[in-house]
Amino acid sequence: MTSGWWQVTFRSTLCACAFAVAAAAQTPGGAGLEFGDDYSTEALVRAAAGAVTAHVDVAEVPLLIQPGEIDVKADKLIYDRDTGWIEASGNVIILNGPDTLTADYVEVNMETEEAVAVGNVVLLRPSGATRGDQMSYNFRTDEGHSGALRGETKPFYWVAGSTKQVSTNHFVLHDAEVTTCRFEGKHRHFHVRAKELTIAPYEWMKARHAVWYFGRVPSFYTPYWFRSLKESGCGWSFQPGYDSRLGVYLLSNYSCTMWPWLKTETHLDYYTMRGLGLGQDFRWHQPDSPWSGDLEVYFIDDKRPWEPEEDRTLSLVDPERHRIRLRHQYYPSRKSYALLQAYHLSDPDVREDFFEREYKRAREPENYFIYTRRGEGYLVNLNVRKRLNRFYSTLERLPELSADIFRQEIGDSRLYYEGHAAAGNLQLSFSDQSSHDDLSALRGDTYHRLSRPFRLFGFLNMIPRTGARATWYSETRDFEQVVVETVTTNGIVQDVVEEEIAGPSGTRTLYEFGHEVSFKAFRIWDNVGRGDHTIRHIVEPYADYTYVINSGLERDDLYQFDRVDRLGEAHYAVLGLRNLLQTKQGDRARDVVDLDIRTVYELDVDDGEDPIEDIRLDAEITPFSRVRIDLDARYNVPDDEFSRVDTRLWLWRKKVWSMSAENRFRKDSSNRWTLRGDWRPNPSWRFGGYGRYDTEDSDLESAGGYVQHDFDCLTLRTGCDFRPAYTRSDGSEQEDEYRIMIEFWLKAFPSTRMRFR
Repeated sequence: MTSGWWQVTFRSTLCACAFAVAAAAQTPGGAGLEFGDDYSTEALVRAAAGAVTAHVDVAEVPLLIQPGEIDVKADKLIYDRDTGWIEASGNVIILNGPDTLTADYVEVNMETEEAVAVGNVVLLRPSGATRGDQMSYNFRTDEGHSGALRGETKPFYWVAGSTKQVSTNHFVLHDAEVTTCRFEGKHRHFHVRAKELTIAPYEWMKARHAVWYFGRVPSFYTPYWFRSLKESGCGWSFQPGYDSRLGVYLLSNYSCTMWPWLKTETHLDYYTMRGLGLGQDFRWHQPDSPWSGDLEVYFIDDKRPWEPEEDRTLSLVDPERHRIRLRHQYYPSRKSYALLQAYHLSDPDVREDFFEREYKRAREPENYFIYTRRGEGYLVNLNVRKRLNRFYSTLERLPELSADIFRQEIGDSRLYYEGHAAAGNLQLSFSDQSSHDDLSALRGDTYHRLSRPFRLFGFLNMIPRTGARATWYSETRDFEQVVVETVTTNGIVQDVVEEEIAGPSGTRTLYEFGHEVSFKAFRIWDNVGRGDHTIRHIVEPYADYTYVINSGLERDDLYQFDRVDRLGEAHYAVLGLRNLLQTKQGDRARDVVDLDIRTVYELDVDDGEDPIEDIRLDAEITPFSRVRIDLDARYNVPDDEFSRVDTRLWLWRKKVWSMSAENRFRKDSSNRWTLRGDWRPNPSWRFGGYGRYDTEDSDLESAGGYVQHDFDCLTLRTGCDFRPAYTRSDGSEQEDEYRIMIEFWLKAFPSTRMRFR
């Protein structure tokens, strides 16, 4: 028997703290427990007997295990060989790497391999802490139990009435509560309570009779709840609200990580006016891999697919509606990538009704496959576009292959070359509702340009150029005279009309000659203003002359697929003036004003036409670090007025407030103002709002706002939107729309936050 302050070193991989069943505690996404490292089942007593050094006679203790080391400190250390007990009492500290176990008393039986820690038991690990009054573990049977425990593994906190280890990797907690809130008891804003919680460390967690509490109010019950402990695991998200088109709704989403590279999301949505919507999403991405993508499938049996005044016989909408979207991207290297996107829709309005934000970004979704390879001085691109929804008009490329050679010097000649070549099968497919016939043709297009830059007088930049373009078409536009017979009361009347038909193949050849001229001048002012700033003004006048001759097919002879078919003879000059105002910020220059004014001067115009149609102005102004102004305007010279002006103003103070104002003016069309604001007076509250108003029609287009409050572990946001009556894409009239939304999400898991689809 020995007494006093002792430090004993055990050579073993076994940590004395492993007998704390719930000691390896951690909690996965949102609610549950997660255990720490798995320890071997070698008896702690063997480890102790294997390496008592410093103050115990090593010759009297058999050495059974060699690897690893743990340290034990205590006020009193007792080893009784006759009974097989080792006791450590008084400020017991057991160290194993980064793990520390403290207790008032620790006891180990060498025969039964049972270990017990009693009194103020605390296990500190890098991932968190576990606290309890008593813990026990049997290394032979891999079973253990404990009384009430509480612990933390950031960002999780948990409490269990009792804990039992049934095998090496399975633990059962009874009367368990899990939360991400720091507050305890009645002050917690959120927690999950379960009668029984079974955990496989780092693998999964399942609960029976789990109840979700917000505050002290039980809000959601499930008899069985399973959650993966890998990555983000699984969890529910809910969003209730009201929409005047959809009625009262509840959007629910259950997301789960099936494998490290695959996540699923199941949607169960209910709208009182539209019915039940079901959706299943798959999202794949292997960490550190070059590929990712998603597949989304959504179906709803719409109880009110038509507006009251809509003619159902002319509508393209049926009650059974769906949206299927497939996307995939692959980046095998920094120089190449592949993109795939495919939409299949039941009707043209399903995205507008149920995926409004997506619809606003792109009213007609594209279906494509693109592969791009970028090499040293060149770019190769394969473009495939196919129509999958017959109610849209689409330019299909089946396929089109193109190659670009970037501008580069030919040897040491100071002569630069750039080129482009493309070949493809193009088809302009009109919607089923259109009276036009589909157009198709094979097209080959190639373009080559030579330029020779030089400088005159040491400041004047000169770039003369010449180029040629040839475009071949397998079919062209042609017309023939057709006799049309009409039966009238006076008999048959014959009329001769001109009808468009497919013409023979042909080539359009364009020859280009051009010259670009520019120079830069600047001036510097020191000690400007109260801050003694250094200001630099850079002015750059430029002119670009272009003359194009056509010796082949004219524009009217060609099917108009894209901008390539609109090319033809041209004779014009681009005249511009760029101004750059800079100030010095540290060792770098900061642009305060970047203003570019330019126009196109037509050199071949008919009598009575103006050589200048409009003057364009682009400006980016940043007078202060928290202010930015963008301006894009076109001034129509013949009408002596602006035809369009886009102005945007941003003001902000980081993490406190932000504001933006935008004006979009279109002559004889609209003059729309949009205001947005966001204010965060303190870390707990946030307010925001927006409004869109058209002064041309004196019409409020939309308005809305929200209030957000951040609790200890929970964020709650409520907001509303209003949109006055408007005309839908199908021409039907839509009544005033109202929407009220409620969102809440755990702050520890913002990715589970839901938004209106």
